[in-house]
Amino acid sequence: MSIATLFNFKQSIDEIRAAPSRPRLVEWFDHDRVTEDKQPERVDGRPFEPGGCYFALRLSGLHLTDARRYAQTVLPLCVCLAEFRRGGKRETVPFSLGPDTIRQKLQTIPPTEGNKDNPHSGWVELRDIEIIPPTPVSQANVGAFIGVYAVPGDDIAKTLLNVMGTISQAFGGTLSPALAVAEKVYDGFTSLLGVKGVTPEVEALHGNLLRSSGYLLVSNAPEDSPFKGKLFVSEGRLRHGADKTSMLVTEFDYCLLSVQRLDSLVESTGTAPDLFGTLWQEVVEGFAGEPSVAASAFKKLQRAVFGSTQLILRDRDALMAGYLVEYKRAAQVFGPPDATVIDGPSRGGVSEDVFTAAGEFGGVYDALDRAEKPRLNKQQKKELRSGATAWRQASELLPSLPEPGQVSDKIFKALLST
Repeated sequence: MSIATLFNFKQSIDEIRAAPSRPRLVEWFDHDRVTEDKQPERVDGRPFEPGGCYFALRLSGLHLTDARRYAQTVLPLCVCLAEFRRGGKRETVPFSLGPDTIRQKLQTIPPTEGNKDNPHSGWVELRDIEIIPPTPVSQANVGAFIGVYAVPGDDIAKTLLNVMGTISQAFGGTLSPALAVAEKVYDGFTSLLGVKGVTPEVEALHGNLLRSSGYLLVSNAPEDSPFKGKLFVSEGRLRHGADKTSMLVTEFDYCLLSVQRLDSLVESTGTAPDLFGTLWQEVVEGFAGEPSVAASAFKKLQRAVFGSTQLILRDRDALMAGYLVEYKRAAQVFGPPDATVIDGPSRGGVSEDVFTAAGEFGGVYDALDRAEKPRLNKQQKKELRSGATAWRQASELLPSLPEPGQVSDKIFKALLST
């Protein structure tokens, strides 16, 4: 199900409800209203460059003004459906939080003394929840539908909402394989919107998220709210002032999303080796057998890096070079003691031509030269085996690389010729 389809359905439901619609406060926070962020370089207002950086979408916070209502009367549901293109294909990522998750996180503020009937205000402490992991920016932009709904409470609705939340969070990060699941989840969601009594608390459809990095506020405050243009995001929270000690905004319901920009996965993520960790393990394990086993596994790894839609060209270059350097090092550390570093295709190894091709680039040549006959301690061998050193090597190579695509093209062509 596409965002446009969901939005059209929502419009028809609005007509059935016959509820008067009011423009709501949807506001963008540039770097001049973002302070003391834990990762300031990701939300500093820089523009997104197709093919030159990554974007990530995260839920920074969800606020509900009447926590008691959601705890006792109706069921809360938070939904985000994002659409973008990757590798020329449309991706749809569902994300939702069911009532159990939201209720468990509600932190109520006691009513004022002498007025016990005041609604409780609550901050749902769901900070930095990943909706879309770092993804290459394409020529097409990113669209997102965001909504918070109050659903009449009954066991059937609660079960459906909790299942939706569980499925969408479990599969959201896997993208394409989750598309069929996403369609089923949101078929159920759109059916639920037709139930009498379902009310939208916060809704917005944004079709152009990737203009620059920053924060997006989606609220049920009126568009002409006196708060417009006067709020700040400090330490990832919506506040009345620029200082992190300023009062949190609790006067209306809202979702706060961070639209992040990353220059490189190699530089910015500690879990990046997981992308190709299994393939690198096959390479390392292959050194215990015939030379052809490790070499074949290495070629498989390099093909995966070269064809990955999760990398921009600059990172692809750095990783293919980084893995090549560490392959040479691993062959000497984990291979047979009497084996040469590069056995050549006639003996099942990687051809000297591959290393020669990569060595045409000065920084890569120096790294390959340093990989000769390494003396590694136990901890260094462990890191080499895990693949962490390959990513570290890649990050060191990044500044010395030429125009994006040149290094990986050279290495890949040399691999194909062997």
